[in-house]
Amino acid sequence: MKFKNTILASSAGIILGFSFPTFPLFVFAFVGFIILFFLFSDENLKGKYLYLYITFFIYHAMSNWWIGSWQPESDPYLTISAIALAIAHPFFFMVPFAFLFKIRQRFSYQHSLYFFPFIWVAFEWVHNLGEFSYPWLTVGNTQIYNFYWIQFIDITGVWGASFLIILVNVIIFDILNSIQNTRNFKSAIFQKKVLITFLVLIFIIPMAYGFFRLNDIDNRINEEKEKITVGIVQPAINPWKKWASSLDEIINVQFNISDSLVRSETKPDLVIWNETAIPKYINTVDKFTYEYLSNWVVNSQTSILTGFAELKLFNSQNKTATARFDSNSNNTYFESYNSLLLLNNSTPTNPIVYQKMRLTPFAERLPYSEALLFMRSWFEWGVGISAWGIGKSQHNMDLLLNDKSISIGPVICIESIYPEFVRNTAKNGADFLVIVTNDAWYDYTPGPEQHYLIACMRAIENRRYIVRVANTGVSGLISPKGNTVSRLEQYQQSGLNLTFPILKIDSIYVKFGDWFAIIASFISIITFIYSYFKKKQ
Repeated sequence: MKFKNTILASSAGIILGFSFPTFPLFVFAFVGFIILFFLFSDENLKGKYLYLYITFFIYHAMSNWWIGSWQPESDPYLTISAIALAIAHPFFFMVPFAFLFKIRQRFSYQHSLYFFPFIWVAFEWVHNLGEFSYPWLTVGNTQIYNFYWIQFIDITGVWGASFLIILVNVIIFDILNSIQNTRNFKSAIFQKKVLITFLVLIFIIPMAYGFFRLNDIDNRINEEKEKITVGIVQPAINPWKKWASSLDEIINVQFNISDSLVRSETKPDLVIWNETAIPKYINTVDKFTYEYLSNWVVNSQTSILTGFAELKLFNSQNKTATARFDSNSNNTYFESYNSLLLLNNSTPTNPIVYQKMRLTPFAERLPYSEALLFMRSWFEWGVGISAWGIGKSQHNMDLLLNDKSISIGPVICIESIYPEFVRNTAKNGADFLVIVTNDAWYDYTPGPEQHYLIACMRAIENRRYIVRVANTGVSGLISPKGNTVSRLEQYQQSGLNLTFPILKIDSIYVKFGDWFAIIASFISIITFIYSYFKKKQ
């Protein structure tokens, strides 16, 4: 029996694993939980959490195996952290099932399962909060290839997609369980005709909404007269060697591509470089490069937005909690930031800087470092900077064009997997969003493509164009419909000018944020509390 249950749990994990991009089998998500529901229908089943661990270990491994990089040049820390994440992360998925097992003690199993979609969404939402968060594997992300159906997340955010996916699993289980118990297919189907009708509507209504919504967006795109041209630069620089290479060598590659974009017929208003495209402290230490950058902006009459490593200096009175002491200077402390720099060609002496606020746990920063300073050195790796400071202010960046200002919503790397974070840029008035990243650590794996597809979810939620610029790709333009307008070939040094309309559609999600997830969390809490006062079934 244990062997059979292990096989069933493994099968559930495999089905869920195949449902996640870049596998085009999104339909598997709608049935991936059914095996678990049948498995846990036995209230006296022993080893529930072991079977859950097996399921979600496989789901994580199949979807996120690439995190370790697994390349000859990979830093051992990256590989070890990937293994640690694969071992630890499945435990998080036990939380919603623990709630299910608890409320089952007060409700029937069938009724408990119909609360489960709310519990699952509450779990996913909480799992995207705080510095230990990792919402990459949010179940709703499986549906990005389900193009028409997924469009409704401009109302609920990705949480609505997760809710309906789990609900479909529950309904199908309920129907199959009824067939199994009655052993009369026609009778069971007749008894569940309302559920079957509801199941059909779960697919038809979002599809119909998607069709009409996309038609409306197409009309708005065609009617919009105000346009902007943006040049994107993909330098395809080896990330393992970048931090040790000559800055001139790195800069020249990107300037050469930028020059070719500026000389083209469709001269860009703005050129964008990727995350940490300038891996040096140009604002304090290497001011010569900063001046060279400013001169290029003036001479080319083209503004530039680039990622760079920022260094801020403090004294003992104003230092941050995580600032390090500079042993070469008295009473001086420093903090490094993964930042974006915007230089407008009309005001190059007035730089606009945005500091990354959502950092990759352990890879970029030890979560809650302020309280764990003694552990910080344990989690530093040998490539780049692994102890970034956290930016304190999420703000948009104003691109000045002639007599008008265009608001850019800046997003750096992993920040793009957080729905509410990206939504804030649109809420603050962003005309379009820019995502810069360096996914080159994961070349020739599904990682960069997954990251790009998750950005497509953000485009749908916020109904904004997204310009995405990555070191080795995926670089391109995503429309407010969540599809690709244009993209560069991965792993090649190249550039591209993108012209698109300034389209601002304030979706319900932009206006109200994670309202759906908050309601689901409230329902879950009320259900959990009520279960303590209800007579045991």
